[in-house]
Amino acid sequence: MCFLAGMNGPRHWLLASNSDNPYATKNHLLAASGERHSYLAVRVVVPPADVLVPWAGMLTRGVNSAGLGFTYAFVPERNMADYPTQEWSAGMLANASTVDEAVAYLREDSTLPGNYLLADRAGAMAAVEVGGGRVAVCGPATGTEARANVLQRLAENPGPAWDEATASTHRHGRGSELLGALDSATPEALRQVLRDHQEDGEPAGKHGRSLCNHGTSDGTISSEIIDPAGHLWFGFGFPCGRSRGYEQDGRRPWGRVVRFSLPEDSESGDLTTADGAITPLGVRLMS
Repeated sequence: MCFLAGMNGPRHWLLASNSDNPYATKNHLLAASGERHSYLAVRVVVPPADVLVPWAGMLTRGVNSAGLGFTYAFVPERNMADYPTQEWSAGMLANASTVDEAVAYLREDSTLPGNYLLADRAGAMAAVEVGGGRVAVCGPATGTEARANVLQRLAENPGPAWDEATASTHRHGRGSELLGALDSATPEALRQVLRDHQEDGEPAGKHGRSLCNHGTSDGTISSEIIDPAGHLWFGFGFPCGRSRGYEQDGRRPWGRVVRFSLPEDSESGDLTTADGAITPLGVRLMS
């Protein structure tokens, strides 16, 4: 379960996301130098012999030095195939410069199904749906875009049980409402959206219902704001900064997002650790 947001600003779109996963999963922020571009990205790390997720090892959101940013939310298919390790997103960040070039990577047969938001420094933006062997590229109809774990255009939606369990329709609607009420696209405005706790009056469940997701076994493990100008704000744990006591999670959330900027040289490595510490490289790239 993830929540994705995009909002058009004076120069280009900003993207934002809450990364919702089983709590055993860890998100690491890293810097890397690719064939054409350097980039900042979030890698999903799953401990050996622990819970298995199709996106294990994948770079699920990031920004590169050409000004291309993206983020992702998984949507299962009715007949879920075995997908290989998702290495294409690293290749995309290392080589693609525009939204159009990024879409070509999403058309590969091995791409995980779900919602992808793409934005570039020139002002282009696309919401891309992958599912049922098809790809739908949706240009923005308004100045905002919200997505969760359910497809909007493609007919190959998952069974109703998935949507109801993850509250995807509720979170999509709530996110659209909050984004539509914003006056301008700023990192702080998007951060407030990611911290939202409206839960539609439902009790806590396995997955949780709010944008800042406090499920019992699955919830928000990190949050991100992506600026194609070359910055990525990263927050460890629940965006609100507070656990409620029933989550099966031992993280100590930051309760804020920290801005990191692309390295000016070819420095590569982790910027954060599994327990939320910022590494020496991360300190150098804080801005």
